[in-house]
This record gives sequence, structure tokens and C-alpha cells, in this order.
Amino acid sequence: MLENFRDFTFFQDFTPDEIGLLEPLFKSCSFEAGETIFEQGEQAGIFFLLLKGNVAIRFKPYDGPEITVTHIGGGGAFGWSALVGSEVYTSGAVSETECQTICISGEDLRELCLSHPGIGQSILDRLARMVSTRWTNAQQQVRDMIHNRVASQNSTAAKGGTSMESYSSEDQLKGLLEQVSAYVEQYHGGSVEFVSLQGRVLKVRLGGACLGCPLSPATLHGWVAGTVRQFFPDVEVVAAE
Repeated sequence: MLENFRDFTFFQDFTPDEIGLLEPLFKSCSFEAGETIFEQGEQAGIFFLLLKGNVAIRFKPYDGPEITVTHIGGGGAFGWSALVGSEVYTSGAVSETECQTICISGEDLRELCLSHPGIGQSILDRLARMVSTRWTNAQQQVRDMIHNRVASQNSTAAKGGTSMESYSSEDQLKGLLEQVSAYVEQYHGGSVEFVSLQGRVLKVRLGGACLGCPLSPATLHGWVAGTVRQFFPDVEVVAAE
């Protein structure tokens, strides 16, 4: 039994019966400062809730050096590739300080959402609130995206196959880019616009303060590519037009 599992903020408001169902699926995982939790390209199996400490999410674009996409603090979550059913992690994670997490198999979490829809809905709503905190008015968009990804993974798993087209809808991708653009505009005065999706290549147009900015490659490969690939791991290349 995990110590004080019922006191973790994420699980507050669940009933005792629901806690009894959830608790056996999670385990405690601790990491030392500077420890690699998982690497980009490693098989994606575990989803993490960060209780204490700080974690850096790092992304290595195909044509440049590794970039720190974001920093996760206590109360955050990472390892989204495992949740949405990607075969590998699309970014790496390194503990910046001593970290305490609780973690769950992505497969177990998806099966829980399928077998207990009420609990699954509540969990996914809470996760959507976590990841949407840095975007303006993004909660509904992120919630729908996560729900659709998990639902499609359950559906294709039940049929014994996979289908990129079933969950990599262009409309969802455009919606995500709108939220990323809103964040870039709010904090950097730039913009990101969807241009096209051809196979596994996404083309975007950078505008505003991003035009001619020497840091635009970091914006493209960090915020844009790193964020897109967390939810759409089948997008292998993000390029500016």
C-alpha cells in the first residue's frame, strides 16, 4: 500500500471504493537529482505523477541539439506517450532534483478507462487540467484530445490493430497548434500557424516576433515539435515553411 495514497491531491474526491480500485495499480518511484527517468525513443510503458521535485522534459529534434521543452514541478505529470499508447517516448525526462513520483502502466490506465468509464472520465479530466494550465482556455481542447486518443487506443486494441488515421485528425492537430500559438503570442509575441500535414510531416508557419528571431529554431523544435509529439507521436517531422 502506498503511504498516504488517499491524501494525494490528484485522488481527492474519489470514493473509498474507487480508491480501493485505483491504489493497487500505482507504485512509488523515487529518483536522484540528475537521474534519467526515461530517454526519448525508449519503449513507452509508464506514466508518472510527480509529487515532489522537478523534472526536465527534453526533446532531440532530428536536425539539431537536444532542447529542454519544459520543466515539471510537484503536482504535474509526464510520460504522456505511455498514456496515449505510443510505442516509444517522444521526449526524454531527467530529474533536476530528488523526485518522488507515483507511476502506473499506461496499459493498465487505458484498460481502467475502458472497464470503469466513470472513474476513467474523472482521471482523464484531471489529467487534462494538468497539461492545459500553461495554455489560455485550452482545458476543453486538451480534454477532448486525451479522451479521443485513449478511446481510439482502446478501440483499435479491441480490434487487434492500430490506425494512425483513427486518432491523428487534422482538426485536433490544428486545435492544439492554436493553443500553442496562443501561448507563444502571450509570452513571446510570436505565432504558429498550421500549413499542412502530409504523412508524418507537419509544416507550420512562424509569424510575429518569431520572424527573423535567432531563437525561432528553439520555438519550433522545442515548444511546437515537443508539444505536438506528446499527443501526436506519429508526426515525425515538424518543419517551418
